[in-house]
Amino acid sequence: MKFNCSKESLMAALTIAQKAVSSKTTLTILEGILFSAADNKLLLRSTDLEIGVEVTIPAEVEKEGEIVLTASIIGELIRKMSGSDIFFESNENHQIKIECLLSNFTLKGLSSEEFPAFPEIIDDHIFSIDAGVLKELIKGTLFSVATNENIPVLTGVKIELHADDINLIALDGYRLALKSGKIKNNLTEDLSVIIPSKSLSEINKVLSNYSGDVTVKFSKNQIFFEMDNTQFTSRLLEGDFINYKQIIPVEKATQVKINRRLLLESSERAALLAREGKNNLIKMDFNQDQLILTSNADIGDVFEVIPIENSGESLKIAFNSKFLIEALRVIEGDELMIDMTTSVGPGVLLPIEGNNFIYLILPVRIAEEN
Repeated sequence: MKFNCSKESLMAALTIAQKAVSSKTTLTILEGILFSAADNKLLLRSTDLEIGVEVTIPAEVEKEGEIVLTASIIGELIRKMSGSDIFFESNENHQIKIECLLSNFTLKGLSSEEFPAFPEIIDDHIFSIDAGVLKELIKGTLFSVATNENIPVLTGVKIELHADDINLIALDGYRLALKSGKIKNNLTEDLSVIIPSKSLSEINKVLSNYSGDVTVKFSKNQIFFEMDNTQFTSRLLEGDFINYKQIIPVEKATQVKINRRLLLESSERAALLAREGKNNLIKMDFNQDQLILTSNADIGDVFEVIPIENSGESLKIAFNSKFLIEALRVIEGDELMIDMTTSVGPGVLLPIEGNNFIYLILPVRIAEEN
């Protein structure tokens, strides 16, 4: 194998390819990235057997070939090289010589024969979505995914598709986040899949510097994301997702309109003490025109007052400060609505404008105060 390519292009491709490299494996081959040079292109492939990435960049290929190079070493080496073009040449013993300006390195690689093949793309279903929309959908749900693997499907995010509507739903038993958006084509049937949260987190990183359309293809077991020169694939989770629609309450006894920023800032201050306590609580007393927000710990107390518009009954309720703050950080707009029924019923946070986000949070029971 003999080729040369742009250092800048290679570094960008390596940054993406490294996202699927296995960090915990007994298979040495999975610690590497496959370099495949042919047809004046360099293809980089990586996988941890759960997710996989392929990135293609232009290259001047004098001799075609393949080799697997340790991801951590090749990434750092290319990053620290100076010069605009890098030259590669390997031999039959899986050694590769790398040259850039006056620098010259020789690395031991591995045969590509044992490297896993990229899954065959089966596009049983296909749609396109704007990358910005997809990033917002991920941002609005990923934080609510369960980290406990007792119920495996809850470690993933459910993707629902209907016509040109797309919903992402995540829940962990204490809270639920639902974010809605639009895709660029109408589907003829309703579809849903569950994608692992790790996969969604990694695709979100790949999307960080991308602003075009993303083509999504999926079958029963696999999902593919295609953007420009990059293909990302992930297995799908099997199982039945919880019927989240039954969890979201229809009735409300208390409906509060409040400034999102004021509530977020007050909650963040209260959380400084809440995290020093035993239960990470923020207590909220909703009256007709003000919210009294308190937090108590051995090291001190917090007492804050926020103006509100309450169109329902007064109510005292307590929430986990982390769960509340994480939702307030992703809700868009200056104001939001909080719908509640009782002090032991879930609170539902909604943006004032639009209906593209629903966040449900279960309260924490507190002892009655005299």
